[in-house]
Amino acid sequence: MARWLLRPITLLLVCTPAMAQKVEPVSERPLRPEDRSHWAFQPPRRPSVPTVRDRAWIRTPVDAFVLASLEAAGLRPSAPAAKLALLRRAYLDLVGLPPSPEEQDAFLADSSPGAFEKVVDRLLTSPHYGERWAQHWLDVVRFAESNGYEADSERPHAWRYRDYVARSLNADKPYNQFLTEQLAGDELAAGKDPRTAAELWVATGLHRCGPVHLISGNVDPEPIRQEVLTEYVWGVGAAVLGLTINCARCHDHKFDPVSQADYYRLQAFFAGAQFKDVEFASPEEKKEHDATTAALMDKIKPLKAQVEAIDGPHRRRIQAAKKARLEPMYRDALDTDPKKRTEAEKQLAKDAETLVKVTWDEIYAALTPDERTKREALRARQHALEAQLPPPAPAAWAIADDGKDPATHVLKRGEVKRKGGVVEPAFPRVLAPGDRNQESGVRLKRTDLAKWVTQPDHPLTARVLVNRIWQHHFGHGLVRTPNDFGLRGEKPTHPELLDYLATEFVANGWRVKPIHRMIVLSAAYQQASNVPASETARKVDPDNKLLWRMNRRRLDGEALRDSVLAAAGTLTRQVGGPSVRVPLEPEVYDLIFTEGEPDGLWHPTPDATQHTRRTLYLYAKRNVRLPMLEAFDQPDRLFPCAQRPESTFAPQALILMNGPFAQRQSRALAATLVCECGPEPDKQVDRAYRRAFGRRPTTDEVRMAREFLRDQSASAAERLLARLPAGVPDGLPPGADVARVRALADLCVAVFNTNEFVYTP
Repeated sequence: MARWLLRPITLLLVCTPAMAQKVEPVSERPLRPEDRSHWAFQPPRRPSVPTVRDRAWIRTPVDAFVLASLEAAGLRPSAPAAKLALLRRAYLDLVGLPPSPEEQDAFLADSSPGAFEKVVDRLLTSPHYGERWAQHWLDVVRFAESNGYEADSERPHAWRYRDYVARSLNADKPYNQFLTEQLAGDELAAGKDPRTAAELWVATGLHRCGPVHLISGNVDPEPIRQEVLTEYVWGVGAAVLGLTINCARCHDHKFDPVSQADYYRLQAFFAGAQFKDVEFASPEEKKEHDATTAALMDKIKPLKAQVEAIDGPHRRRIQAAKKARLEPMYRDALDTDPKKRTEAEKQLAKDAETLVKVTWDEIYAALTPDERTKREALRARQHALEAQLPPPAPAAWAIADDGKDPATHVLKRGEVKRKGGVVEPAFPRVLAPGDRNQESGVRLKRTDLAKWVTQPDHPLTARVLVNRIWQHHFGHGLVRTPNDFGLRGEKPTHPELLDYLATEFVANGWRVKPIHRMIVLSAAYQQASNVPASETARKVDPDNKLLWRMNRRRLDGEALRDSVLAAAGTLTRQVGGPSVRVPLEPEVYDLIFTEGEPDGLWHPTPDATQHTRRTLYLYAKRNVRLPMLEAFDQPDRLFPCAQRPESTFAPQALILMNGPFAQRQSRALAATLVCECGPEPDKQVDRAYRRAFGRRPTTDEVRMAREFLRDQSASAAERLLARLPAGVPDGLPPGADVARVRALADLCVAVFNTNEFVYTP
């Protein structure tokens, strides 16, 4: 009888927790047939290439679509660009660097009909192609090598993802494979030796590109985790789907037929995904790394001890004085053995520790002049050794499922503490017919997500990518809102061309380079950009949406910096590897966050030749941007940047004219010109124009340059005689006229500041 009475009670105790976890049903508006009627939610259909009147203008199928729109609007395409202008355009677009004088000569000497085609094919096989186009992808996924927010802590392995992107582009890796590796590389690598599957692990760095709010202390992990999940979904929605999926996080999307439940179904693919650094160093690499680190730390340890010997007495004295000023209850709590403190004393002691904490500036202010001198020398030696510490042993900056697959709730108004119904991983309903969604009862994984987005007839994936390629060749996409193909995005200017490119892309095995080739070899791409608009064009198409001429585009900050280095002859063309830290100006260094002593926060790469590598390889710290890149609209890396703005404001000219980088590189270019051309001014001017603009100077330009050099040489000579700073270039041959070379450097500054240098032709 007793056992029978106990049994219902036992059942009650078991069932009560389950009853407490009551799951609310997910409520969402059913999709209507008209919800799928928007052009971007329909699979691309391959159109017929249109017939046009001026068939002679057609070079690739692209031209037929462009010309059909022009003829319908009563417009005519512009004349072809000059041969050298076209060469410079292709170089800047495909590899992000200007052509050298020797490359210009070779192109001019080739009079065959396929001369430009050969150039394009060579550029597409250049290792610099991947460097240039990797930057466009990294903009969209918000790549950076630090976490952002106030601490902005570092990501030592992030550079491997950057190199993965560039390497994949150079290899023309099929885009469906490229996406699959990034979306689910950890699942594909499961069970494999990390050293043989390193590429797959590195690829998942896509999901760690966004900012991460990492803070210490007693914090609620749930909101922090939700921030990470939000970044996962945002990255996929913007970069791959070209939709503002993130707008459905707190409520149903206001415009697109995407419900809040759709958003959290997409988030559910990442429910078990956790950050993971996957080591793939060999035992020998680990041993070498540990030995090098230990040897340097043995040298650093005594230097730290000597600094502490100076700081310690002052710290203890200042702390004692602060403690003496505390109220008795705080002092008593601090003096009590931590193991014997009551709960109240623990709180008092915690508060008191904050009050008696001694900061580095209080110690520094208390030092004598001799102590400061000695301490600064010790710290300088310490930081010099720290700069030699090897990077961490090879590892992938990755994610991996923890196998737990926690429930994904629809959050009411996006608030993590207001949980609604539970959803399973599934695709946004408007983009996925029922047979491709969750029906079998088996939980979908990120490999399933990858298979879905790379379906040949997916409405968005191919369209979004070919639109990005078009944008970076013409300045605007066929859809001018590249991250929003939804109802509030702009309609395509050439919808049939967009679908033709998308279907051609998939038919060619999702390979990117054939799409580049088709675009760059088109007559539309090869039009001149410096033609005035006709009266009809001004009236019918003032924004050149129909492409009756080529758009003139300003170089982004990275291409501008790289072009300066290439023109000056100082560019280090090494490909790949750990990121480079260039010396920072004091005002920029002061932006680095620290709660401690603000020295040794940024160790420039010791090898100075690394400082002139391509901008792609510079350390990408979120809260610290180089002035030149920030002024020329480098994104903040907090939000997906599909299209950079092109602002125009005074600091741009000041940075290009007076900034230390521009001044240093103008002197380097002057020295290069003297070494290549000797003392003859006309040859120097000719070479400067060819290195910077990809063409020879006109007669008037040569005359003006002569006058400038004459006047500026006299001014420089006066400064040199007066022993005033003149900024004399290094590396000059013996017997060089220093005043004239200084004037030549000023001319080079002027060259860097011209529109012709800063804009593509």
